[in-house]
Amino acid sequence: MLHQSYTRHEIHPRLPEGATEISLTSYARPRTREMLADDGERWAVLILPGGGYACTAYGEGEPVALSFLAAGVQSFVLRYSVAPDCWPQAFLETAAALAWIRDRHEEFGIRPDRIALCGFSAGGHLAGCAANLWRQEAARIENILGLEPQQVRPDRAVLCYPVISAAHDPDSGTFDRLRGNRALDPQLSLEKSVTADNPPTFLWSTWTDGSVPVRNTLLYAGALLDAGVPCETHIYGWGPHAMGNGTAESVWTPDHADPHAATWLPLCLEWLKGAEG
Repeated sequence: MLHQSYTRHEIHPRLPEGATEISLTSYARPRTREMLADDGERWAVLILPGGGYACTAYGEGEPVALSFLAAGVQSFVLRYSVAPDCWPQAFLETAAALAWIRDRHEEFGIRPDRIALCGFSAGGHLAGCAANLWRQEAARIENILGLEPQQVRPDRAVLCYPVISAAHDPDSGTFDRLRGNRALDPQLSLEKSVTADNPPTFLWSTWTDGSVPVRNTLLYAGALLDAGVPCETHIYGWGPHAMGNGTAESVWTPDHADPHAATWLPLCLEWLKGAEG
């Protein structure tokens, strides 16, 4: 397995310094002549764990990456900046990581137009920022990183019980940490900034999530519908917040494991691999 971690300056030398130590870790199969799948056509997924912009949760990183890898998807986990770092630090890191993967598509046997984002909770918000704002924030990305919009555009987005709306963040902690001591940029309430340029999106949540209400997912699905963006949405009837894969390998407490909710990953893989592009 191509398992290696890269530092901030290895991801992109122009990434601004922050208070958080970040890393991009690969979980990928090496290219071999013996494997039929190593034809340069693989999908890749960049995984953004949750943690309320206060941390990046382990169970939503490596266990998810290994599950995607087992299904033939080259996987990468970004441990992005969290508080006291604030917007747009993690957004720029996500853009740089997407470009880094795309630049190395031949090394990893990936098609450069098959790079997906998968984010959980606050990581789902960050993935949504990348999906919504890759064009609107093009000037900032070019000025700071020297990257063009097509280098940082995700080809698919997977948002898992995502934080979406500032109006439906129960304790306001996630958005407070995101904005720092500045006013919240209205476009960061993501139901307000979806456009027709968003990539096709896969959403899932649970009806009983007590930390990030399911209304976040429903609002985002409605915004995608209004913009004409293809979307597949799964709302499970039961489940707490932060389920990860929904399996014992990824949950942080036994009562978060649920075999029904765990079907999100095979459903996502069917959706992803069935997609054109």
